[in-house]
Amino acid sequence: MANNNAPFGFQQWYGGSGGVPTFAEVYRRIASNNATPIYSGDPVMPVIATATGYITQGAPGTTRIDGIFNGCEYLSVSEKRKVWSNYWPGANANGDVIAHVIDDPNAQFVVQGNSTTFNITGTLSAWGATPIGQYAQFAIGTGNAATGRSGAYLNSVGTTVTFPFIVRDLRMFPPGAPGADPTTAYNHVIVGFNNEWQRTNGAGPTGIA
Repeated sequence: MANNNAPFGFQQWYGGSGGVPTFAEVYRRIASNNATPIYSGDPVMPVIATATGYITQGAPGTTRIDGIFNGCEYLSVSEKRKVWSNYWPGANANGDVIAHVIDDPNAQFVVQGNSTTFNITGTLSAWGATPIGQYAQFAIGTGNAATGRSGAYLNSVGTTVTFPFIVRDLRMFPPGAPGADPTTAYNHVIVGFNNEWQRTNGAGPTGIA
């Protein structure tokens, strides 16, 4: 069955050293004047230019990522109270925004692949060419303001050790479920962190070879 093209960002698959309900989330901060929305399931990266410890929505490249965004809390200017939200809308906070971020270096996530790169070529019984073990780049996509959910997806694979993720597996169950057909486009992929701030080879966040 063909998969649907409906990206949903990076969704927790395995918690690493943390379990439900938090999956070893940590608190990070978003500056209240950061006008870039951040959606649940988006990769986040440091605001390097200011060196203040703030994070912002991740951008594809080889800059380190600091984890996966999983909602936030802040004092709402319009509502005059603290609100909890699936996403940071880019405005309406009085003071810093407290971001919930999954940054366990051993965490794994399920994410949709693109139209051509992440599905198996050839027959499934022969396995064919597979992206498992390769480094992966993401595209940020378009988030959904109604649900707060990310539109990020995987966009390319290669041997660049500073890509943010590494492909661990392909989702193939339950049979017939959206994204579970690894032989067609837009299949679901299991990834782990690669170029993440807690995964370094001793020379800074240059990826795990």
